[in-house]
Amino acid sequence: MRISELSAKTQVSVHRLRRYEADGLIESQRLPNGYREYNEKAVKHVIFIAMSREMGFSLPFIAEYLPRFNAGKLSAQDMIEAILARVAEIDQLMNEQQALR
Repeated sequence: MRISELSAKTQVSVHRLRRYEADGLIESQRLPNGYREYNEKAVKHVIFIAMSREMGFSLPFIAEYLPRFNAGKLSAQDMIEAILARVAEIDQLMNEQQALR
């Protein structure tokens, strides 16, 4: 599928998809006419990336977890632990900002 189709299926902008590809998070094949061609696995990868971004995870963090997700070795418990760690980071940042205020 082309990038516009991937964008429509995942509700992720073409701009973000290009960024994810530039960062090595998703892959495409280049057709002779220069268009990007994505396979169906890219849909799952993009949805995982988008959901992780919505939870506040950085792209480097996602890049670390994506191979485990792709291999089917990322458990729900792994994600729960990552979310709890992220919440603790946010709490720490809030405390620091409150102290500055």
